[in-house]
Amino acid sequence: MAPIVSEEYKRKKKKEILAGALACFAKKGFQAATIDDIVAYSGISKGAIYNYFKSKEEIYLELMNEQTEATNARLLERISNLSSSEEKLEYLFDLYREMSPFSQERKDKIVVHLEFTLHSSRDENLNRILNERGKKFFLKLITDILEEGQAAGEFRPDADPNYVAGMFWTIMDGAMLHSVLNEEYPYRTIIDYVKSLVLKDLQQD
Repeated sequence: MAPIVSEEYKRKKKKEILAGALACFAKKGFQAATIDDIVAYSGISKGAIYNYFKSKEEIYLELMNEQTEATNARLLERISNLSSSEEKLEYLFDLYREMSPFSQERKDKIVVHLEFTLHSSRDENLNRILNERGKKFFLKLITDILEEGQAAGEFRPDADPNYVAGMFWTIMDGAMLHSVLNEEYPYRTIIDYVKSLVLKDLQQD
């Protein structure tokens, strides 16, 4: 008879696998990393890893979900304490401005995420999952703030929240990519400039 494994043990084992995989992806890159590499980084056997995950893609999706859900919960709590939609939007710009994409740890995470995003473009199912995740966690965050601001009369009513949200994340992704490629890239200046343009554009006439 197989031993009974507690839920706490399973959670602990999954966290160990995820931690090892994150370190592995950061060091070797998502594309180059193999399950054998994750075994080496996590110290957990290949058989045990396959008990929890079917592939390295599934491991990375779990990593993203854990990080995104925890970050999103904290973020929603913080912005709920701000009194206006303009303050909430400013807070998000400032939050990303101060993320220090030039640190090696941050660079590693950005590169791994970009690698996985490009990898997913060749897989219809992965691409669908990432798009749904983007709508649920990222686009909705901005569109909710914009719609709230329009309802309160803070922002002009003819601004399209979906376009503003799309532009916000396009700028953030692009700025982070350029900061990885060029240490002299004026990351914070770019974020400040786009922030001023967006807030000016949203103002009522």
